[in-house]
Amino acid sequence: MHLRFGFRTLIAICVTLAVLLGVVAFVQYRWSKRVLAADLQREREHLDLSASLFASRFNRNLADAVGFLQNDAQTAWTTNAPLPSLPTLIKELYLVDISGAQPHALRANNAGTFSAVATPNWMHPEECAATISQQPLAITTPLFQPVVEKTKQGQSLFLISHANHCFVALLNEDFIKTTLVPNLLQQSFGKSSINDYDFAIVPRHRDAQQIYGPRIKPDFRKPFFSVSLRNLPPIPGRPSTAPTPPGRIIQRYQIQTETHGPPSPPSDIWELQVAHRGLPLAAAFRRERKQELLLVVAAEFLLGASIILLVLSAHRMQRAAEQRMQFVAAVSHELRTPVSSISMLSRNQADGLVTDADKVTQYGELIHQQSRRLSEMIEQTLQYAGIHSNLGTKTRTPVNIANIITTALSVHNDELTRAQFQVEQNIPNNLPTIQGDASLLRIAIDNLLSNAIKYAANGRWIGIHAEYSTSNRAILVHISDHGPGIEATDREHLFEPFYRGHAATETNIPGSGIGLSLVRSAAEAHGGSVTVESTPGQGSTFTLRIPA
Repeated sequence: MHLRFGFRTLIAICVTLAVLLGVVAFVQYRWSKRVLAADLQREREHLDLSASLFASRFNRNLADAVGFLQNDAQTAWTTNAPLPSLPTLIKELYLVDISGAQPHALRANNAGTFSAVATPNWMHPEECAATISQQPLAITTPLFQPVVEKTKQGQSLFLISHANHCFVALLNEDFIKTTLVPNLLQQSFGKSSINDYDFAIVPRHRDAQQIYGPRIKPDFRKPFFSVSLRNLPPIPGRPSTAPTPPGRIIQRYQIQTETHGPPSPPSDIWELQVAHRGLPLAAAFRRERKQELLLVVAAEFLLGASIILLVLSAHRMQRAAEQRMQFVAAVSHELRTPVSSISMLSRNQADGLVTDADKVTQYGELIHQQSRRLSEMIEQTLQYAGIHSNLGTKTRTPVNIANIITTALSVHNDELTRAQFQVEQNIPNNLPTIQGDASLLRIAIDNLLSNAIKYAANGRWIGIHAEYSTSNRAILVHISDHGPGIEATDREHLFEPFYRGHAATETNIPGSGIGLSLVRSAAEAHGGSVTVESTPGQGSTFTLRIPA
C-alpha cells in the first residue's frame, strides 16, 4: 500500500515527536534527581560502613596491645618470668612504681626484663589509673595485688589492694601512620575509594593538630581509637553457702573491693575524616548528574534532528517519486506525439496517398522534424542518466567557452531562423581558457538555449553575453529572453529534477523537467553554479558561472 502524506501532516508528526521527546526529557530529569539522591545516600552509607570497619579493625589492634599489657605482661611480672616480645604497635614499655614519695620507672629491655631508668619527662604518673594520653601517644593500665586475710569469725576475706604499679606503653606512632592506617584504609574502603577520596586523621575537637593525611574539608567524619581499660580486675565469684559435702573441706570467704568511683566508658580520641577528591561529595554527584543530563539532552537532540531529517527526507522522496511519475508521464506523452506523427506520415507515404513532389518534400521535412524531436528527447534522458552516474569523473581538458557557445548556436540556427528569433551576442574573444569537460558545458548551454526558444517564443528575442569576473574568478555566461518570466514559487524548485513550473504545465509546453537539472549538474561538476533572475511578464536571465 502506498501511503502519501502532505507536508502539513509531516510537520504535525514532527511536532508530536518533539513533544514526546520533551516529555521523555522531563521524566528523565525528574528520575535523575531521584537517582542522584539515592546514589548520594548509597555512597554515604558505603562510607559509613567502610569507616566503621576501619574503626573496628583499628580498635582491634589496640585491644590486642592492651590485652598483652593486662595479661601477658602482668603475668610475667607477677611470676618473675621473662617478658614476651612486644607487639609491633608498642614502641616502649615501662613499669612505674608510685608507692614511694617519688615514682620510679623501669623499662623493658631486649632480654625481657625490666631495668631502672629515669622517669621520662612526658610521664606524669600521679596515680596508676587506666588512661590514654595523646602527647605522646601512650596507654596506662594498672597492676593489682590480691590479698587473702582471716576474719575474727574464721572466714577468709579476699582483698584487692589499690594499684601502686602500672604499665605505661608508648605506642609506635610511625608504624601507625606509615603502615597500620594505610593498610586498614586499603582493606576497609577498597582501591576505587582510595583513588576517589582523601583521608585524614585528627584528634577529636582539635582539627588543627594533624595526625595523618592532608588538611581537608571533610564530607564524612568517623570517631575511633577507643579501647576498654580495666581499672579493676574481674571480681571472683562468691563461694557457695551450701553445706559441705562429707569428706571435703571448703574454705568460705568474703570479697571486698576498694574502688574510686565507677569506671568511665571508653571514648574515641581520634577522628577519621573523608573528603571527595576535587569537589565536595554532593557537588561531585551533582556535576556527574549534569554531565549525564547533557549527554541525554545531546542524544535526544540528535534523535530529534534525525527524526526531522527523516521526515524531511521522506517528504523529499515523496516529492521525488511524484516528480518521477510526472516525468514518466511527460516523457511518455512527448514520445507518443513524434512516434505517432512519424508512423502516420510514413504510412501515408507508403500507401501512396502522397504523390505530389511538394507534398513528399513537406512530409519528409515533417518526418525529419519529429525524428529530431524524438532523438533530442532520448538524448536528453541519456545525458541526465550519464551525468548523475559519472558526475565529477570526466577528464579535464582546456576548453574555450566562446567556441562552446558558437557551436551551440549553430546547432539551433535553423530552429531560431524558422521561429524568427533575434539573437544578440556579446562574446569577447579574450575569454580565458578553463579546465573542464567540453561535452558537459555544451549540454548546459544547449539546454539553456532550448529553454529560451521553447518558453520565449512570443518574445522572439535571445541575448547571449559572456564575461570574465575578476571578483569571482569565473566566466559568467548570461542567456536572456523576453518570455513570460518565472513565478517566485517556481524559481525555488526550478533546478530540481523532473520539476516543471505551473505555467509550463497549464499551457502544455512540451518538456520532461530535466533540462535545467542537467544545467545545474554540469555547473556543479566544474565547481560552478547556475542562477536565474526573472520578472513575470518581462523575461528571464540565466547565469552560468564556471570557475576559471
